[in-house]
Amino acid sequence: MDKGIFTALSGGIAKAHQLEIIANNLANVDTPAFKRDTATFNEYLPELRRPDTVEALDREIKSQTLFDGRPPGDKSFVELDGVYSDFRQGTLKRTGRSTDLALEGKGFFEVLGPEGEIIFTRQGNFKISDEGVLVTSNGLPVLSANYERTPEDRIIRVRDVLSPEQRTVDVSEQRLQFSGDGVISQGEIQLNTVAIREFHESQYLEKVGNAYYRNTDERNLKEGNQGTRLHQGMIEGSNVNPLREMTLLIEASRAYEAQLQAIRTFNEIDGKTANEIARG
Repeated sequence: MDKGIFTALSGGIAKAHQLEIIANNLANVDTPAFKRDTATFNEYLPELRRPDTVEALDREIKSQTLFDGRPPGDKSFVELDGVYSDFRQGTLKRTGRSTDLALEGKGFFEVLGPEGEIIFTRQGNFKISDEGVLVTSNGLPVLSANYERTPEDRIIRVRDVLSPEQRTVDVSEQRLQFSGDGVISQGEIQLNTVAIREFHESQYLEKVGNAYYRNTDERNLKEGNQGTRLHQGMIEGSNVNPLREMTLLIEASRAYEAQLQAIRTFNEIDGKTANEIARG
């Protein structure tokens, strides 16, 4: 079997990954605050790469001997290096809804995840739950800037809250006001402050679904809000450029087809070689 088929196969797999990522970007062109993903690839010679663990070494050996049972020799491969989110600002769109909040800058909202963990999002199409809690479109509680409290105690409640005079305030969703730095009020009564967090490096943010991120390094979190502004009655649009993504999709599709054609060609060559050997 020609060694080139291995390179073509790895290239085809890499392009298949890229096609999936581009397709997901296009599917979320209208998703509020969606950040497009991009894939990076690298080329390597297997004999020059040392797996970090026994399990990784086992996978490496199996992948290299999948076709002919022989070690790879000087074959080079293409592999997916990583998938990264593009955090460039999306366009702000006016909706007029009092609980639609858009961020201008590098900050994120803090929300309580389904497992009780803190996760982050730019998606601010919030609503008031039946329990009077400010929640995301998926029903996850939005957290306040009272960082000294537990996450559960930081859930923002905008119904049956106490005023500074210890009077119960009946908060109307239509009358809620959010300032540029996240302060929630109704009239002259300040109710709470939305947490807006920024990070030193976006590379430590791990994407969870299409709208949420997990911070993988506590040292990456900045102290407080460093300048991100909140806009009430607006949402941030996706930063996906449909025309650009379609161009990338066409290019990746052609490259994928080229790799498949290369594999077919190598198979034909192997078949002809085998027939010639059989005829003696």
